[in-house]
Parts: sequence; C-alpha cells; structure tokens
Amino acid sequence: MAHHNRMLGVQLLIRVLSLIFIIGFSSNTLAEEPQGFTFKPMGATGGIVRYPNSNQDLDDGNAFAEVWIKPDLEIYRHNDTRIKAFILANYVRDSKPFVYNNNRKEGIGLSASTRIGNHLEVIASIRRDWYRELETSNKLQGTRYFLNYYYYKYWPAQGDSELFGMPKQATIFKSYGGIEYPGSLLEEDDNIVVPLGGEYSADYRIGDTDFLFVPFADLDFSWDADKNNYNNKFIPSIGLKVRRPIEKGEFFMGVKYEVDYRWVDETIDHGPKIVAGWYKGF
Repeated sequence: MAHHNRMLGVQLLIRVLSLIFIIGFSSNTLAEEPQGFTFKPMGATGGIVRYPNSNQDLDDGNAFAEVWIKPDLEIYRHNDTRIKAFILANYVRDSKPFVYNNNRKEGIGLSASTRIGNHLEVIASIRRDWYRELETSNKLQGTRYFLNYYYYKYWPAQGDSELFGMPKQATIFKSYGGIEYPGSLLEEDDNIVVPLGGEYSADYRIGDTDFLFVPFADLDFSWDADKNNYNNKFIPSIGLKVRRPIEKGEFFMGVKYEVDYRWVDETIDHGPKIVAGWYKGF
C-alpha cells in the first residue's frame, strides 16, 4: 500500500509540473528578466521564536525556536514559470526535551513554480531529506513531495486614515497552504498532511521611524490522514506586533491571543503567545 501511494504521489507531482509548464508557456506576460536557462543564485533565510509553543497542556509552557536557510539556484525561467534546484538546512530547538521539537534537517531538491494572476504562486517540489533527532541521535532519511501555494495582496492606504495618531500605510492579506507526502521520514509512513494558514493585517507607521505597528488576525489549520492530534487543529487568533521592513524581508515581534482546537482529542485551549522572527531573501 505504501509503495502504491508513493507511486500515486509521483504521478500527482508529474501532473502538477505539467500543468505549471502549460500555464507558464501559454502566458502572454513579458518578463523583464532574461528568459531561458538562467543559472541565477537566489534563496532566503528566516527564523521564529514562540512562547509558549502552543497553549496545549502537553506543551506545558515550553519555548520553541526554529531557524532555516534555503539557497536556490534558478535553472530555467519562462515568463513567471521557474525551475530551481535548492538546498535546505533547518534547525529546531525546544526548552523541553520533546524529540519532535529538537532536531536538525538537511535537504536537497528540485522545484517548479508559476504565478497565476498578480497575487498567487503555485509550487511543486520534490526533496531528499536527512533528519537527526538531537535528543536521541536517531537518524532518518527519505524523499518527500510537496504541492504549495502562496497568496499575497497589498492594498495601499487611501485617504488620511490613522490609529492613535499613526498614519495607515496599507492593508495586507497573505495565505499559504499545501499538501505534503509522506507526513514524516519514518519507514512505511503513508500519511498525507494538509497545512493551511493566513493573516489579515494593517500597517501603521510609528512616527518618523521605519517601524510599523500592526494589528492582525490569523488562522493556523492543518489536517492529516492518520488523525494525529498535532496535525489536526484549528487555531484562530488576534494580536498586535511591531515589524521593521528590510530589503526582501522583515523583522517582527508581537503578542497574540489564540484559541487552540484539536478535534481528534476534542480539546479546546486558549491563551496568550509571544512571537518574534525574521525573513530575509537574497
């Protein structure tokens, strides 16, 4: 069964790649950047700190931190369709010795992406991972398949809207999601995971600085076929943060109040959470 589902995963990836190529090559968009084989270095890095990691009783007030870097090499481009090779390095630590939150991972992969309209990007990728649990030194490796989307829309402020004397700069909506297979690198894992999320926010400039005051509402949702409690959740929240835009990225820090619903164990927890992080493209 696991082999059969892996073959279905490969077939799905091939079909999505074919669709990406069709959309990209049928586009009439004239890109300003060079077309064809490009071999252009790209990439990004980022990180996040959360306290607590979640408001579930199991987490017991633990702090969580994650950092990652993903160098890309754009191999080919046609209009808004790109083919990239990439390397991923990911490091996760937790203030408590949870095996699943104390690990490191290195991966190498290939992706194809295209833009649909002005705001939506679809990405299909395949990645070979090498994974190590830092608390046990247990090592795993394997191949995983991903189909993801990213949506981002920016509305510049109209008129003289203000909040506590701070002029409004923009309203922003962003969303992400996808399908991941298999759910982990454990042998014979046949799980399918579907993570989704989004944030609706407004930017207000703080005085004459480059800092922005940001009230926001967000949603974290995921589902998996194996009915694991940690992968079946619905977590809406509201909060406030300060962010500092930088070239191709940002720094941010804030606090939010969330309601954490897990329907497998039928639990509802709620409480505040402190978050901070960064993202930087290069």
